[in-house]
Amino acid sequence: MDQIAGGDWTNKEGQLTLLRSLLIVPSSVYKFPLMEDEAKDAAATGSSSDGGSTGTTSTSSSCLNPAGFACGKFLLQLLSLCDDTKTFHGAREVLIMGLHSCPETLFCAIVRLQMSTQAALNEASTLAEQNAVRARGKAGMPIKAELMRLLIPLFFNPKQHANNNSGIVAKNILGGVRRLWEVSSSTVLAACMEAYKISPTLEDQRDTVSYQCTLLRKALPTASNKPNDWKEVVTQTKDLEFALIMAAHMADNNMLDFPAFLSDRVNSLGKNVMAMQTVLIISRLYNHAKLRREGVGSDGTVSLILSMENLAAFLRLLTTFGNEALSQVIPNSDVTCAQQGKLVLDKCMQMFPNLATLPTNPPSSNNSGGGNQPDEIEEQANAYFQKIYQSEESAREVVDMLKQFKVSGSSRENDIFACMIHNLFDEYRFFSKYPEKELRITGILFGLLIKEQLVSSITLGIALRYILEALRKPPNQSPQSGKMFRFGMFALEQFKERLHEWPQYCSHIVQIGHLREGYAALVGEIETNMDDSQSAGSISTGPTAPTGASGITESSVGSVLGGEISVPSSSMGGFVGSTAGSASAPLGGVGRIELTPPKPKKAVFGPGLGRAVNSPPENENNEAPPDQILDRVQFLINNLSMSNCVEKANDLRDILERRYFGWLGNYLVVKRISTQPNFHTMYLCFIDNLGEYGKGLVDAIIASVYHNVGKLLRSSKITTSTSERSLLKNLGSWLGQITLARNRPILQIMLDCKELLFQGYETGMLIAVTPFVAKILEGAKNSTIFRPPNPWLMGLMGVFRALYNVEDLKMNIKFEVEVLCKNVGLKLEDIPLRNADLSKRIPPVKEKNPDFNLKSQAAAAPAPALSPDKSSSGASTGGDSAKSDEEPQQTKIPNLSAYVQINPNLTQLFEQVQGGPLSTHITIDLLKRSVPIAVDNAIREIIQPVVERSVSIACITSKAIVTKDFAMEADENKMRKAAQLMVANLAGSLALVTCREPLYTSISSNLRKILSNAINEATGNPSASERLGELEENALAQCCAICATDNIELGCRLIEKAATEKAVRKLDDIIAPQLQMRKDSREKKGQLYYDMSIFGPESQRYPRDLPDMLRPKPGGLRPEQLLVYDAFQRIPRQPAPTQSSSDSQSGQSTGDASSSGTSGQLNLNAINAIAQKLDKTVEGLLNAAGPRGPEISLSMIPPEHEIKQLIAAIPRVVASSGDPSSLSSNETDSILNFSQGILKRIYEVDLSQRLRMEALVALLEMLNKICPQLGRNIGTWATYAPTKTDNERKLHRAVLLLLVRSDLIQIGVLDTYLAKSADEGRDQVWLEFLILFVREVTLQNIAPPSKMPNMINIVQMIAEDRAPTGQPINPGYRNASARLLEELRNSLAPGDTRGGRQASPTRARPTYEESSSMSPTSVKQITDASLAIAKSSLSLASNDPPNAKQNVTDILVNWLRVQNEAAGNDKILAQFLQLLQQKFGVGSKDDETERFLRLTTEVVVESCVKSADANKGLRYDAIDGYAKLLSYFVIYMNSGGTLEQVAQQRLGMLNKIMGAITRALVTSHEKAQQTNVQWDQRPWFRLLLDLVCELNTPNQLLDSMKSSIVNVFGSAFHVVQPLVVPGFSFAWLELISHRMFLSNLLLAKDQKGWGVMHQLLIDLFLFMEPHLRKLELTDALKKYYDGTLRVILMLVHDFPSFLAAYSLSFCNVIPENCVQLRNIILSATPKGVPFHDPINRNFKIDQLPEITQSPLILSNVVGPLMSFKNELDNYLRGQQSPDFLNILVNNLRKDGNPKELDAPRVNSLVLYVGMQGLVRLQNDQITSNLSRTPEMELFHKLMELDDHGRYITLNAFANQLRYPSSHTHYFSCVMLFLFNESKDEGVKEQITRVLLERLITQRPHPWGLLITFIELIKNTKYQFWTHPFTRCATEIEKVFENVARSCMLPSGVTATGSGE
Repeated sequence: MDQIAGGDWTNKEGQLTLLRSLLIVPSSVYKFPLMEDEAKDAAATGSSSDGGSTGTTSTSSSCLNPAGFACGKFLLQLLSLCDDTKTFHGAREVLIMGLHSCPETLFCAIVRLQMSTQAALNEASTLAEQNAVRARGKAGMPIKAELMRLLIPLFFNPKQHANNNSGIVAKNILGGVRRLWEVSSSTVLAACMEAYKISPTLEDQRDTVSYQCTLLRKALPTASNKPNDWKEVVTQTKDLEFALIMAAHMADNNMLDFPAFLSDRVNSLGKNVMAMQTVLIISRLYNHAKLRREGVGSDGTVSLILSMENLAAFLRLLTTFGNEALSQVIPNSDVTCAQQGKLVLDKCMQMFPNLATLPTNPPSSNNSGGGNQPDEIEEQANAYFQKIYQSEESAREVVDMLKQFKVSGSSRENDIFACMIHNLFDEYRFFSKYPEKELRITGILFGLLIKEQLVSSITLGIALRYILEALRKPPNQSPQSGKMFRFGMFALEQFKERLHEWPQYCSHIVQIGHLREGYAALVGEIETNMDDSQSAGSISTGPTAPTGASGITESSVGSVLGGEISVPSSSMGGFVGSTAGSASAPLGGVGRIELTPPKPKKAVFGPGLGRAVNSPPENENNEAPPDQILDRVQFLINNLSMSNCVEKANDLRDILERRYFGWLGNYLVVKRISTQPNFHTMYLCFIDNLGEYGKGLVDAIIASVYHNVGKLLRSSKITTSTSERSLLKNLGSWLGQITLARNRPILQIMLDCKELLFQGYETGMLIAVTPFVAKILEGAKNSTIFRPPNPWLMGLMGVFRALYNVEDLKMNIKFEVEVLCKNVGLKLEDIPLRNADLSKRIPPVKEKNPDFNLKSQAAAAPAPALSPDKSSSGASTGGDSAKSDEEPQQTKIPNLSAYVQINPNLTQLFEQVQGGPLSTHITIDLLKRSVPIAVDNAIREIIQPVVERSVSIACITSKAIVTKDFAMEADENKMRKAAQLMVANLAGSLALVTCREPLYTSISSNLRKILSNAINEATGNPSASERLGELEENALAQCCAICATDNIELGCRLIEKAATEKAVRKLDDIIAPQLQMRKDSREKKGQLYYDMSIFGPESQRYPRDLPDMLRPKPGGLRPEQLLVYDAFQRIPRQPAPTQSSSDSQSGQSTGDASSSGTSGQLNLNAINAIAQKLDKTVEGLLNAAGPRGPEISLSMIPPEHEIKQLIAAIPRVVASSGDPSSLSSNETDSILNFSQGILKRIYEVDLSQRLRMEALVALLEMLNKICPQLGRNIGTWATYAPTKTDNERKLHRAVLLLLVRSDLIQIGVLDTYLAKSADEGRDQVWLEFLILFVREVTLQNIAPPSKMPNMINIVQMIAEDRAPTGQPINPGYRNASARLLEELRNSLAPGDTRGGRQASPTRARPTYEESSSMSPTSVKQITDASLAIAKSSLSLASNDPPNAKQNVTDILVNWLRVQNEAAGNDKILAQFLQLLQQKFGVGSKDDETERFLRLTTEVVVESCVKSADANKGLRYDAIDGYAKLLSYFVIYMNSGGTLEQVAQQRLGMLNKIMGAITRALVTSHEKAQQTNVQWDQRPWFRLLLDLVCELNTPNQLLDSMKSSIVNVFGSAFHVVQPLVVPGFSFAWLELISHRMFLSNLLLAKDQKGWGVMHQLLIDLFLFMEPHLRKLELTDALKKYYDGTLRVILMLVHDFPSFLAAYSLSFCNVIPENCVQLRNIILSATPKGVPFHDPINRNFKIDQLPEITQSPLILSNVVGPLMSFKNELDNYLRGQQSPDFLNILVNNLRKDGNPKELDAPRVNSLVLYVGMQGLVRLQNDQITSNLSRTPEMELFHKLMELDDHGRYITLNAFANQLRYPSSHTHYFSCVMLFLFNESKDEGVKEQITRVLLERLITQRPHPWGLLITFIELIKNTKYQFWTHPFTRCATEIEKVFENVARSCMLPSGVTATGSGE
């Protein structure tokens, strides 16, 4: 064995083969030499359960020889082979075989091997020996970890093992565990603990621990199974939680004495540790506790996560801990163990009222009775009760027996006592149903238990609470209430002599009113006992509270009664235990739990806020500099400005030494920073310019800021002094800018901002703290670290949002929060709430608190919360709750309940959700109590602001109008009546409009809150309403919506009435003086009164400027004028029809099939509720979809989705839907009105929300089936849709398409309507609409062209240019119409049977011939390039060997593994590349290289696409690794030679790589196009982006060839341009604009990369050009255009010289309608050219030095002119015939299309001629010599072209109006000259048009363009404003004025022109 497994062989593969063979052969062929322990390990696999074999191996035919794995040397060698990559897979396979064959032996052997290694390490004496042992111990660590992850669940967590689906089975688990215990008992317990930890749920943990207990009991050699033996087993476990859980399980199965175990653990570990762990365990598990008998399984074992008996033991243990242990704060919370224990105990007593009576140990098996089973004890206890009620024994006799049982040493009798007490308490819920005899017996028995002290501590408190609750029940209210009262009296009579022990309990009794009235003698006796007790207490000198004989204190009773009794001050707070008790004492015995409610905390400001607030004021003074230096520094600071920061910083270095920084920092903070917030930026700039010198000053400033912040926060005036709060706010702003904005944290030790907010909330200092912290956080908006979603910032923002929602918080504090959210770029509703943190704080006192405004609260006090019936809540029900049952809650609005409507069928919503709390607890009675309160609260919430606003607006309006109209009216009564009618109408209508929506929302939310509280209280679970399922949530929301809809009219009427009455009163007061003047003038002066003041010159415009017939005249208003005011008489609003009781009954009796008892209004309410729910559901789905929301349509939604379920529910909720003819006229009108509102809502939806539009149209479709009149009306309604703007027309078109598809509008109706709107082509707006509509209808197969004859006729007329319009048709519309007709002809080709919607549109490849500026031949060559590339790739693939793809896949897998394991080890990675080159020829042979690159690219892309996940997207691991491989190919390519030769080799390799990738990309795209499969561009984008980043990062091997690398990438990108691969266009744009590519390309030396970038931008514009010429863009093209604009703007900012040099060629491929894009390119100004403001200019243009310099032009100017350049040059030199100009025009026309000019030729001609003209003329003589040059003659000739040709020419002139240069000056003069000299008014108008259309777009505007237009409109020589085209229309005139105003100088500023 030493030779076989004594060390690694050179031939490791052979060694592994031999080892594997030895395992397979029988033991007769080879027998492993085993030591004694190893033989025992091998025997563990035997099938016998005893496992006692010690020396022989037991193998079976089904497994390998386990002796091999038991052999230490053999196993160690096998593990060592796992560390070698060559033998890893083989060795692992052998170990996995062993795992399947003999897991018991393998488990023991691995553990023993690890222990022997540790023993050898302890024995090693030298460092070398220790290292050797450590190396041996690390052998195969990864595979050992993997094996242990499989073995631990196999043996100790079989459920988790089954979930793993590993297929491993252990044949002898008991023998294996027994042997493992012998090897290492600690390993067994550690494995048990690990198996417990990996159990995901409590149920799994329960099953795991139960299984482990059973396993250990059967497997371990503990013959006696005594509890102490098992205690030793459990105490070896290091994890205390697991030890306690396992001990509890053992105690449940009589394996352990649990109280004794707990006591032992306390002695061993200490009280602090055990107190903390006990609180944590019971907090987590108490609500899962059950009785032991409920957890008995089929095998007799108890399996519970926590039994109630053990829970009682835990609670008793807490009583033994002192205040020190219980005052510990629980980790990650602010709660102490005492507080948490109090909370858990209260909940336990609510859930398990009889917990105190339970025994802690199971019945012993050695009792005399032979074992007490739970059923036997229960039967015996019931037998004793039967004797009582059958009068066989008296209550006194049974009590005497119970006294004996309690003190008996017999476990059986103790259990019977506990069971009887438990059953008696449990029956309390049913006492109200007992007969009188049994009730009397039970009351007497209850009282005797208290009298004889058979119950104590918590049990006594519960008994007293039950009796007090019973006494509070009114005896005459109901039979049940009377029975409970009599029970209480029976019990009280028995123990009244003990009442003096509990004086506060007596005080509660004597306060019961009906008890004092009917039982005065008893009350008097109790009061006497109270007085005696108090007098005795006053002379007592004992320090403790009075206690009874039972040992229970007043505080104990108080704690159980819910804190109703005050706690003695001597209580320590927390848990107080009897010193005589022990952990094992019964809970009902001497030991007790007394929970003292914590003293109310008083809010204190300061502790824990950090050193800034808590540090004592520093007395030391900072050392000040001498007076001379001090004066100089102050003078320097006084004269500081942004322009001289650098200079002043240098001066300070020379003036001030660093030791004075403390004084300077304090001076700046106190005198400058705190008082001058506007100069903070300047001071920061000043400090920045100090550099290293100023670092100490920054620290000094921050220290001074903290110091002064602390002083201000400690100031007593901070909440009242505005100046101090302003200083604090300024310091907060500065602190945020100097710390957070500079990525410097504010340490919690210095200032805890979160705690500052909390303490400010508690102490009323939010008014100062909130602005301070908000200003600090504003600094985060400029930070790269602290901006959202930084957790520190979001935590503070969560606190801010929680504070924002605090009721009655002042608006200025809320405003600070809103401003902060806006500044940091967050929406308030998006910030996660932190209400849980705020709820833990001390609530503030709002009275006289500066943070709160209680006026609104006083105006509308909130109604008390609804308290559902809690008569069955058992012990948890207190006296107060009983009181709330007796007195139902009333609404604040009198008699509101009588008017509230509640649909009796609402409960049917909850019956559909069976088994939930809704169907059980929400009844019609609960709704009748809840809905009025919700309506009442909602009305009072909004009535004040709505009424105030409505009344104020109505009074102001009415006073102004009535005063004007009745100025000549002497009768004050007429004026008063008119004023009242008007103001009442206005105020009521305005209030009605304003309140409806918020009232609906408020009713729904209030009702939901009330019903949620009712559910929580009824179930006893405070979070029950938060755990509702989706169906329950929907049902509850629908119920609230229906109730709100039913009662919205009631609320509106009440608010309207309040507004009307208040408005009338207020207006009467306002106009009272005017009315009195009229009355006094008539009665006292005897003359009529006229108000002439309204006609004075100082009065308002009206009525002075009114027409004569409308002016007030003496005699007052005429009768017909008074009719206007009479019309204000409001028709009283009728209440919504309600369902009578008889109708309701009849409707219910006939069932759902009949609807005679259901009104139309009710049905409409239900439809409205469904519509609102539908809208919210759609909103939620769109929000969840995020950016993919616009892609969702209704057809994608599955039938079972809630959206479709809601739509399908419409017919079911409308009762009369089965027979449309049965609809009444009112019902029809209601449905039509509702549908009209839905249609209006559709036109308010954003066009991107297609799903919402389709859902609403589907809703209308369902209503149309119910009410066919809707289909006849909806067409008329749609004609009134808004269509003024482009967006409105787009929306209108989409809506019409949906309505036609849904058969809501007939296509024939639309055919007539749209044809009429287009007016035979005269209305071009509607013509465009018509063309697009017809195209969409036909492409979407909505209707065939034959059903649209009128619209098709107009399209044909336009296409054939024969429309009867007065002016030529726009060529765009003509071309669009022709294309549309061609599409229609193609779609209806012979053989196409599309007659309606059956045919599907054919997928056509987009063509560019008609819309592209390129020739058809060029377009075809480009668009066919992809097909050619695909064919070439397929031909190469045909030569691949059969297994080529599988081979490269294996290579890739190996590469990815090597890369992961040797990440960063370039040497190993380079060796892999060398292997590829030598073995596969990659890099050395061109054909092999091409095949490898092509196939690997295909493999990684396919792998990436297949990894797509709906939630996580694609996985790019393979692509990233492949890109790394390709980059290494380039970097390490070196076949020898000089540096230049090696560089060429690397470039060649890169060319091969990019060629292979581009070919694969194009081929993949082409295949997808041909097979009509969606193609994913993301993997290709990731691959190319990875390569760009990898090869452009700094690398010394590639730096010398960086420019060549980016040129190679540019060439590759040119190949896959969007015209060739349209599906790659978005990724392509991202690649060419990436910083690693574009910047490196354009920054290359000698502008080597400019040409490549120029070509790529030309590719981009050529692709965009045809699309940009269209009338509208698709959403995808809009986004693509936005991306293009961003790229161009970036180039303008960073590389303007590049854009300026190629502006000609860019303008050649940009369509004429893209004015803004052309402006951006032409506004590029090369760096170094100074900017001269063209508006506020004080210079002469022709004297600028830049005017003499020609711009750099790299575009090919003469290329388009080569066909006639010689003739042109001769003409310009005067050597050509004048007839040349006549021929020139023909040379400028397009090839193959002689009717249109070629714009690029015109652009080149204009620039070329201008350049020649500049050579001819001197710059200072341009104006005077301009008219006599051949160049100008040529330009004049071009002005004779038709309008379109002239427009192209003038655009070519305008393209040269760029930055200051000779070209700009020349062409500006040319345009002005042509304007001035031309006799054709059309030429002048077109020049103006070209300039104006470029100026009315968004900025930027080229400098030369502005100069030219300003000169044109300002220079009187051109008389611009006298031309008729500037005044032809009001709109045109306004446009000219606006542009001129933006270009003209302000008044008083003069400019010098250029002299033109």
